[in-house]
Amino acid sequence: MKQFYFVLFLLLFPLFLKAQEKDLEQEILNYSETQSELISKGRKMLLDKFLEDDFVKVKEIKDYLINEVQNEDYFALYPVEKWMIMYWTGDYEKLTESILQLDQEYLEKFQRKIAPQRDLLYTKLLEKSWDQLQMLEVNINNSSLDTNSKDFLLLHLNFMVSGEPLLKISQDEVNAMASLYLETHPESSYEEYVRNNIRYQYSPSKWGLGFEFFSGFGMFTGELNDLYNNQGVLGVAFDIEYNKFTLYLRNYIAFGETKQDRENAGVLWPKNSQATMFFPEASLGYTVLENDKIKLSPFAGIGAAHIGPTETDLEQRPELENLEVGFSTSYTLGLNLNIKLGWEVQNLLTLREDKSYWFVRLRYGYTMPQFNDYPMHQGNVHQITVGIGGIYKGMKRVL
Repeated sequence: MKQFYFVLFLLLFPLFLKAQEKDLEQEILNYSETQSELISKGRKMLLDKFLEDDFVKVKEIKDYLINEVQNEDYFALYPVEKWMIMYWTGDYEKLTESILQLDQEYLEKFQRKIAPQRDLLYTKLLEKSWDQLQMLEVNINNSSLDTNSKDFLLLHLNFMVSGEPLLKISQDEVNAMASLYLETHPESSYEEYVRNNIRYQYSPSKWGLGFEFFSGFGMFTGELNDLYNNQGVLGVAFDIEYNKFTLYLRNYIAFGETKQDRENAGVLWPKNSQATMFFPEASLGYTVLENDKIKLSPFAGIGAAHIGPTETDLEQRPELENLEVGFSTSYTLGLNLNIKLGWEVQNLLTLREDKSYWFVRLRYGYTMPQFNDYPMHQGNVHQITVGIGGIYKGMKRVL
């Protein structure tokens, strides 16, 4: 008999499980998210009454959603939606209090709550507010608020309609209104909020970084001109800017030929041999003129100077090292002219409009190598180069 019941249990158990699964499926299908549905239906009703201009009902629904429905886990209205409704219902004192409550701690609590389903409530609030902006401004001015609070709400209202999705007022216009407010009310209780949340104004950083690839030619003077001909130039430079000062770090390599035989310790370096010249340099420039088109900077600096055979010739004839001149100290004076190009600057690692730019650089330098320990090597170098490069100068927010 026991075997019979055991076999019967084995046969009926799958049917029992199937029935349980069916009941759970039906329970899921019939499940109603009471809180979420209540919020969703409340928002829909609020929007309908708003479009019907029934602002008494709008206020009633808004208060109910915030005070009775919204809780630790759910929120019914975004702060910006609540603020726009309060502009229409005239709850100005509560509105200013609510705006000032919006700090980082408040936002973090908000982000941990369940948001309402996506709808067009905020978009419609903004569209109608923009269409009736003048009327809303008149209502604020006719309120019993003090002048400081009135001006703040007028600024805040314009700021609200300036953003997404309407974009009816530019940020520059909002910044101008915010700056005027701060000038008019220098010790306002709303000052911190305006600076941190409404005015988004940027100024160029004092620091900047740049690079340049250049080419050109150099001309010797004095005894150096008797020994070597004019040279072709290649090089790379890096700029470090601070305010109007720029530190130029340049690696200048030139290629020329000897104009006569040179001999030292029995080693001959024949005429018309290839020669290389190195003039690395660190110089400090000061900007005397800058606008959207050009930047003009005289500079002075110190570096090194070297003249000698090419690496190839030295590998073939190591004894030519006896004919090398330098490295010796050198001094440089000159003038930089950056011609700013109207190219897009995204490739200079910037994400917003700023003071970064590409340029063509015309540069004149007068280098004075100190070859005092080398006979017949008195003279200086005129350098004229043309380069292309860029300056990255980011923006920082002005509070």
